Amino acid sequence: MEAFFDAWIAGLEELQNELLSAPRDRPDLLRPLVARALNHYQDYYHEKARLAARDVLRVFSPRWLTPFERSFHWIAGWKPSLAFRLLLSIAMALSQVLAVARRVRDGEARGQAAEMVVRSLELLLASADALRTRTVTCLVDILTPAQSVDFLLAAAQLRLRVRRWGMRRYGRTSD
Repeated sequence: MEAFFDAWIAGLEELQNELLSAPRDRPDLLRPLVARALNHYQDYYHEKARLAARDVLRVFSPRWLTPFERSFHWIAGWKPSLAFRLLLSIAMALSQVLAVARRVRDGEARGQAAEMVVRSLELLLASADALRTRTVTCLVDILTPAQSVDFLLAAAQLRLRVRRWGMRRYGRTSD
């Protein structure tokens, strides 16, 4: 995942440059650019889902992110009203996890319980990524093409700045 993420970040930097230089008065040029930007994020979610299918715990503790980036992992881009929907999904998943924990405490098979926890984490991750995707898609549908470009540019700039700061702070190179 680390190699994919490094390439994905490089692609995001290219997209940022295209978004910066896009003519805001040409919706016919902006719509395909917005679609490419959305697809770029979708590629990340798809790759993350593939990794989750192999090792969901690794996705919840992503080594490809710096500690600073991980601190923004659930913060950046969330509107408070969306957090309530996410909390509902989490609450439902946690109730399943608690049911499993009760069975383990009562002496039921631990292997089966661990497997159910992993499945719950996979479901939680997929739901969170789907929520993020739907949120951005709905926002882009509401905004004009020029506003969509500005929104996606701001999101890319924030992501890249957080990445660069984290890399500097934790002694890694960003190139």
